[in-house]
Amino acid sequence: MALGLAGAGSGLGNQFVQDELPLILKNGTIHTLSHPAAFFSTPYWHDPFPPALYRPLATSGLALQWSAGRGTPAVYRWVSVGLLIAVAIALFQLGALILPVPAAWAAAALFVVHPVHVEATAPAVNQGELVVALLVCLATTLYLRGRAGSGSEPIDTRLAAALVLLYAASVLFKESGLVLPGLLLAAEATIVADPRPLRARLAALRPLYLALGLTAALFLALRTAVLGGDAIGSSTADALAGSTFAGRSLTMLGVVPHWTRLLLWPAHLRADYGPNELTAAAGWGLAQWAGMGLVAAWAAAILWSERRRHRVLAFALLWVGVALVPVSNVLLPTGVLLAERTLFLASAGVALLAGWLVSLAQSTASSRSLRVVERAAFAAVAVLLALGILRNRSRFPVWHDQGALLRQTVLDSPRSYTAHLALSRFLEDSGTAMAAQAHYRQAVAEWPVLVDQEIALADRYRLEGLCAPAVRHYRRVVMMRPGDMVLRASFVTCLLHLGRYREARAAAEPGVTDPRVGTYLRQAVRVSDSVLARAEPPGAAPRDSTVQPMAR
Repeated sequence: MALGLAGAGSGLGNQFVQDELPLILKNGTIHTLSHPAAFFSTPYWHDPFPPALYRPLATSGLALQWSAGRGTPAVYRWVSVGLLIAVAIALFQLGALILPVPAAWAAAALFVVHPVHVEATAPAVNQGELVVALLVCLATTLYLRGRAGSGSEPIDTRLAAALVLLYAASVLFKESGLVLPGLLLAAEATIVADPRPLRARLAALRPLYLALGLTAALFLALRTAVLGGDAIGSSTADALAGSTFAGRSLTMLGVVPHWTRLLLWPAHLRADYGPNELTAAAGWGLAQWAGMGLVAAWAAAILWSERRRHRVLAFALLWVGVALVPVSNVLLPTGVLLAERTLFLASAGVALLAGWLVSLAQSTASSRSLRVVERAAFAAVAVLLALGILRNRSRFPVWHDQGALLRQTVLDSPRSYTAHLALSRFLEDSGTAMAAQAHYRQAVAEWPVLVDQEIALADRYRLEGLCAPAVRHYRRVVMMRPGDMVLRASFVTCLLHLGRYREARAAAEPGVTDPRVGTYLRQAVRVSDSVLARAEPPGAAPRDSTVQPMAR
């Protein structure tokens, strides 16, 4: 607990940031507990956003915390830190079944201060990562205890029921919980000692895994029904758009070195790994060679550990691989190419690997040098703990507020257009127009198709009568294409609709001589002058003139 508070405690005063703004602060669904059924009948992302993801227990948790703290961020921060510590305790209990207690403690201690956990812990919308890891550790511990106690007997009914319930809860918090059967199979293949022939062993395990499979199928069916038939329910990362299975595999091989660095030495952290920081692979290059080498080394280490009967090592390595399957983008593309929060569960396997190294140092030392080796091993652990705490304490304040996060993100990921675009929008809302324009231009420089994407989005909003969001997009693209008078006319249409006549006049005036839309823009100027001359309040409708809607 002390280690967790020492590292993550620096974020307890943070405000709402990033996805917390739409999903917590502005999400009326979680501001009341009067309609709990709504948490299970609506997507995680819903109006005014397209329906995406299905996490009813995560939504329920956010609602309970809103009620408990009356909407203050502090409750969310304490719950997140508490969950982080709880996962570390659950990992210690799991580790103590397969490692000496000192090694299990080292694994849990290194886990709780791992800097890659900052993104999973800092914003409350990522609590699903923490809860899934907690439930998975508890389920794996129960499984190993049950299999050790039963020997060659069938799976106990009460144990099977507990595992099914934990599995159902985990997938209702976040889809990554679907990997639990894979982790149990990894434990079965490496840790569990069962002398029966393989066929008899599989027959005894079949009812449990069929029940887990049925639970997964029911969850996917419910998820598909709520999301309106969308089996995936998530957007595809820009770098993976249009990619085939082979293309995604090639791209993700280039991501493997980033995974490895973040799991083993997370000195540099980012909140955004979007384009062009990570790009789709155009062919086989150095990153693919590095990724292939790491995957081959991982597979070879598993085979070696099995031959040498290093069961815990094999289990830890398999844990990492299974935990990364949902975010590998190979079988199904997801909305992110890489995000630090998605490595939370995999890092538990890395922690178990560290615990195994500590136990190996103890077991291989001679009796004369044992004390020296133990001291060296725990001195190394102490150094890593200190480094982890320091990195946590420097990283959590980055998430203090939206401005601090976005400004640091463009420094961490200068080539990401999404980072510059987000900061541009924040500065625009804060009234810092010049700085907003500079970052928007940088976003366009990194992602030229952004202008066309924003025009299409603005037009869609306008045609649906949603001029308020349309104006935000039109303003940016008019700045980039000042000579496009048809675009300018669409912008003016929405400004008039909103009753913002002074802005409409200023936007219309440069195009009054245009042969295509000049007549329309001159009319817009006259109407604006008429309203402004009467000094009527913003939003007042003109009495003597009207402007015909501009169709793009």
